[in-house]
Amino acid sequence: MHMADTHLGFRQYGHTEREWDFDDAFRWAIDQALASQVDFVLLAGDLFQSGSNLQAITFNNAVAHLEHLREAGIPCLVVEGNHDLPPYRAYRTRFGWVNALAEASRLVYLLDATPLEVGAEPVLASDASRVGHYAEPIPGVPIYGIGFNGAATRAVLERFEKFVSEQLAHNPDYAVLMMHTGVDGRTRERASGNISVSSMRGLRSQFDYVALGHYHMKFDEDNWLFNPGSLELTSQDLAHEETGGIYLVTVDTEAVPKHRVEHVACPRRSFVHKAFSLARTNDPDELYGQIEEFLFGEREKGASDTNDKKPVLSIVLAGTSRFEPGLVDTQHIEELSRRILDPLLCRIANRALPPGIAAFDEATDMSRRDLEEQVLEGLFESHPDFSKDLTHWTNATLEIMDAGLKQGAADGICNILGNARTALTG
Repeated sequence: MHMADTHLGFRQYGHTEREWDFDDAFRWAIDQALASQVDFVLLAGDLFQSGSNLQAITFNNAVAHLEHLREAGIPCLVVEGNHDLPPYRAYRTRFGWVNALAEASRLVYLLDATPLEVGAEPVLASDASRVGHYAEPIPGVPIYGIGFNGAATRAVLERFEKFVSEQLAHNPDYAVLMMHTGVDGRTRERASGNISVSSMRGLRSQFDYVALGHYHMKFDEDNWLFNPGSLELTSQDLAHEETGGIYLVTVDTEAVPKHRVEHVACPRRSFVHKAFSLARTNDPDELYGQIEEFLFGEREKGASDTNDKKPVLSIVLAGTSRFEPGLVDTQHIEELSRRILDPLLCRIANRALPPGIAAFDEATDMSRRDLEEQVLEGLFESHPDFSKDLTHWTNATLEIMDAGLKQGAADGICNILGNARTALTG
């Protein structure tokens, strides 16, 4: 089983219930491993939310949950993520939280092998020593790891490719590389610590499966690179992405390909988010009516939801208003929200600008999704053929954009357009 980015101890928005949500998600993943009777578990970094401020109860809960795997004889192999690093610590040179769990025999900690001198033998992590450069939970199945290296990732990867070409010359039955890093082109963000798919090609002949962590959205590449996505939602900006979870991998070395991979989404608390543009609202009462209609619609959607956890609600007021934005009573909006939807959290942000001010500066506080939606609505509103069905065409376009980012097939994108047209014309 492959998981990543569990972020235990993350008290999102300062709410205790959100912290327990991350704990629930981690226990769910462990239950999946136990129910599937997997041979081993890969955790590709960021077990904890904050190694620099880790609470005793968070560490204790991690020990207790991992004990269930140990009792079942299922080793959990881990690389260190950027969130796992303890305070005032030079890069992987001092004892940290992942080391502590390895010392307590709760997991196997994989160190980067690249700092080894040329010709040096990597250390095998085993039951006797649960820290090493690689592990073989099953004979003939070596697992190597590369933790978080930030801007040095590309250089580390080049050194590792040279190192491992000597180590895997005996052609193991099935080899795995676990890394905590991002991949260019698979997220909307670019960072110096990301790798490109092309930079990984030299390792294709050495490894059958690359288990990634770090970015919190699910993606896979060529049945080789796999990123399961965070178990719980770490940001509302990712609420529209495919739900993260775990990969259950079945290996048959006689088959082609050698593995069959199934992604299982993690049950999680829902996020309800909506941006309302005051550029198309005449007064506060009209705005309240729009919000009330939206909330009733969300309540109806939630009626069939089997998740009994209350949602997190976020409402953003944006755009250049036709009236003074200060006239909007956010307390009234919160009262409406709690009466109709009864969310766990109700977050309301009034970022609308007074009449006559161009809405350029609002972008700094808006999510990318909000900006995309607002720009598209503006484009459709100015076109007579689309303005009367503004929301419908905006949502269809966002769906097409998502399909394109996920490298969706042309037929699938055509189906989205066809469905949108059918919904309007019958």
